[in-house]
Amino acid sequence: MTEKTVLPNGVRIVSEDIPDVRSVAIGIWVGAGSRKDPTGKEGLAHFTEHMMFKGTDTRSAFDIASGIDALGGVLNAHTAKEYTAYYVKVLDEHIDKAADILEDLFLNSKFPEEEIEKEKQVVLQEIRMSEDSPDEHISDLFARAFFRGSSLSSPILGTGDTLRSFTRQDILDFISSTYTPGSIVVVGAGNIRHTKLVDMTAERFGSLKKEQLGESPLIEKLAGGGNLVVQKDLEQVHLTIGTKGPSMKDDQRWAYIVLNTIFGGGMSSMLFQEARERLGLVYSIYSYIYSYNDCGAMAVYAATTPEQLESTLNVVGEQIQRLKKGEFGGMTLDDIKAQIKGHLLLSRESTESRMASIGKNELYYGRDVPVDEMLEKINMVSADDLVRLAQEIFARGKMTFVALGKVMDKKEYLSSIL
Repeated sequence: MTEKTVLPNGVRIVSEDIPDVRSVAIGIWVGAGSRKDPTGKEGLAHFTEHMMFKGTDTRSAFDIASGIDALGGVLNAHTAKEYTAYYVKVLDEHIDKAADILEDLFLNSKFPEEEIEKEKQVVLQEIRMSEDSPDEHISDLFARAFFRGSSLSSPILGTGDTLRSFTRQDILDFISSTYTPGSIVVVGAGNIRHTKLVDMTAERFGSLKKEQLGESPLIEKLAGGGNLVVQKDLEQVHLTIGTKGPSMKDDQRWAYIVLNTIFGGGMSSMLFQEARERLGLVYSIYSYIYSYNDCGAMAVYAATTPEQLESTLNVVGEQIQRLKKGEFGGMTLDDIKAQIKGHLLLSRESTESRMASIGKNELYYGRDVPVDEMLEKINMVSADDLVRLAQEIFARGKMTFVALGKVMDKKEYLSSIL
């Protein structure tokens, strides 16, 4: 069970005491992801995250890294489209030292000019590495096509041009406008009492000045549909086919989760069994869901040879038609729900995973969502719900096709699917 304290300035402190474990994970979650990047400064949220580790008034970058290593702990961060998270995981006996380091870097980073220029080279290598990894690169290409015209279409890492333009003042301005108290959630999970977490963080975070956090513009309607084909000299064609998905607050989200599990969510899914196990067309094929505050996408990823592209697309199309008819590849709805339940419960075995779940729930819903509540929603999904959803979202005008590789045939690819 979680406990929550809200400081007068709006900073939220949320924790779950799990006394039977020896680890503690503490995270600082802030509602400032790449969606808050200023126009022309795409990638700034991610670059700011990197720069947070480059030293404070009392600690150098080496002091931060070695301080956590000396505790046998893990310190990390990541930037998403709608949030950035900084977190540490250590044994419970080291929590005071670890929290001190985490809070120091979050609140007191100095962003030295010389470190900014060096880190630009590091992130540039990260961008190149992503572009050299087709399964990662196509994710950015799909976002560019599917969310075109919105801030969600930009890559989290930014581009080489935007990266080179960043200044120290850009970082300071971004932090002052987005890292406001109302957007910050301090989360703890593991062998830690809530009162201790409050005591460790309230004084430092309580001194932040209360400000009103501006909201991201909402996407009222996604364009959807169309093709994006990027030619690249690769052995395989990497492809993504996507359609409308649920927002984080969509009542249909639970039906989407069940549908996704049946369609391509695991080794027993329809796509995997048909495309890989029966026909041997692919090594990797799966479906997944992106969910954001106001919109989302459901997509299929696959990689195959140019010669097998059309056959792979035909398989995807055939499985879509089966879903529309209520055919679930021999799986029962009860088995699918049991699979989802297992994934949910197993994910809560890790204090780091539990901390992440609490942090995201607080940012999106203002509360923790108990697993029993999620399972109840899943159990309420019927076969008719899945058929209606499949018929609604798998329509030609709503679907987007993206391919990366040696794609020579310029035909209308969606005609192979629908």
